[in-house]
Amino acid sequence: MRLRAALTALLLLTALPAAAQEIILVRHAEKGSEPDPGLTPDGQARAQELAKLLKATPPVMILTSPARRTQETAAPAAAQAGITAEVVPIPPGDMPAHVKQLAEKLSALKPGQVALVVGHSNSVPAIIKALGGPPLPDLPECAFDHLFRWDVANKTLREEWYGEESACD
Repeated sequence: MRLRAALTALLLLTALPAAAQEIILVRHAEKGSEPDPGLTPDGQARAQELAKLLKATPPVMILTSPARRTQETAAPAAAQAGITAEVVPIPPGDMPAHVKQLAEKLSALKPGQVALVVGHSNSVPAIIKALGGPPLPDLPECAFDHLFRWDVANKTLREEWYGEESACD
């Protein structure tokens, strides 16, 4: 009986995801065309897919830009995790200051914690570089399906895709 309980406990522990200190970075989901656009129905579906993806390892910190589309992309994941996404301002014409603020906030992440950053086609690569990652080109304007996982301890970057494939050539 004791052996069975010990084996069951061991199986449960090995089935759980490893506690990694990780920063997940995505560009906002599909957006409308009006000034400060919100998400389209496709974008709303992608935001829901992002929340599903993060269910097993919920973020303890979610950071967005002031743009409505980044906040709407983060909203389902924030609601699921029971936290409020923090809006990090972009000083007018000063994206480097925004990136620096994000990196400083992310430095508070503790081992075993996960953070989500929802940015833009030009800010996601800049944030990765500020964290110590490799230089990357800006994301194509038509790409909304890229997801980057930055392993803080090992300083490694993994690129994945989520949701419906973006309609890029």
